[in-house]
Amino acid sequence: MKIYFIANGPGEIAGWLYPLVQWIREYEPFWSKNLSYYLILNPCQFASGEEERVVRTWEFFEDIILPNEYWKLFKVKESNTIIFHIGGDLFFNLALAKRWKSKSLAYLEKDFYWERFYNRIYASEVLKYKKAVVVGDLRFDFLPNNGFSNNNKIALFPGSRTYGLRFYLPFYFMLAREILKDFPDLNFTLFFSPFLNPSERGKILEKLQPIWKDLPMEFRDLKDMRDVNGYFLAITLPGTNTLQLAYMKIPMLVILPLHRPEYLPLEGIGNLFKGRIRDFIIKAYLNRNPYLALPNKLYPGILPEVVGKFLFKDVLEFLRGLIVEREIILNIHNELKEKFNKNYLSSELIWKDFYHEVLEKAI
Repeated sequence: MKIYFIANGPGEIAGWLYPLVQWIREYEPFWSKNLSYYLILNPCQFASGEEERVVRTWEFFEDIILPNEYWKLFKVKESNTIIFHIGGDLFFNLALAKRWKSKSLAYLEKDFYWERFYNRIYASEVLKYKKAVVVGDLRFDFLPNNGFSNNNKIALFPGSRTYGLRFYLPFYFMLAREILKDFPDLNFTLFFSPFLNPSERGKILEKLQPIWKDLPMEFRDLKDMRDVNGYFLAITLPGTNTLQLAYMKIPMLVILPLHRPEYLPLEGIGNLFKGRIRDFIIKAYLNRNPYLALPNKLYPGILPEVVGKFLFKDVLEFLRGLIVEREIILNIHNELKEKFNKNYLSSELIWKDFYHEVLEKAI
């Protein structure tokens, strides 16, 4: 029997798909030997373009169907298959399952509408759809429950989209250079997402070498969030990693400059608009959602954020204030310890339910 996962975008793949794959690989349940696994990368405005390359390094899937082949799948028929929605459009993924006469599964973090027509729904939290099986947040699976250390090490995350490096790397390098004038004992680790294009990244770093070559900064490829261990602070963009860092109890400063809104991917049809209309959409969203970091959506204000058309000195002063008042960072760490805890694997709950409620009945 074939299982087709449908996902795209760094957050979905690293946060939700990877733990499901990791559980199968680490625990090797007897029934998994009779399954073959495939991945459909559906079209997604949040994609980095490097998803196929990253997932192939896992050496897990029999084949990977690319985004430009997604709609062609509706012209063919498959048999003896299961479709597992991880991300993308819930309706079209369901339509594909109906076309193939497949069992349809989905993992969701909020209510939509079409979930009621799926055979099995797994949810990170309680949904209005009462038949959903609540399994908790996959993004916390296989993470250390404490990666914090009260030292002088700062972790930097420049995002998962290559074009963003042109803005964020110079910003981080100059931020480190300026803050070191007041705190020379600090040292930094710059974690590069696996979803960045390695060649383009190298070219950008080479051009910026005069800025970073004498900084106390290590460059590391981030293969797994478990690599992030022993830091007192992280500086990052909004994204899946903010939730993972929160679970690891590492305080963070979340920044998002909005000087170039055309480079900020938006959900839905909003992503089609440019110029002033795009500016208006972003402002309207921020008026309704004052926080962007995922931990702040759960517990408003638990993390500091600097968002908007700010100046470099604004972030520098904010960071300087955090380091001077180390107690602020320790308080954030303690709040994360209190709020973000989990002593089970969501991936295990999903796969065990899958075996008993889906696979056994399908065989």
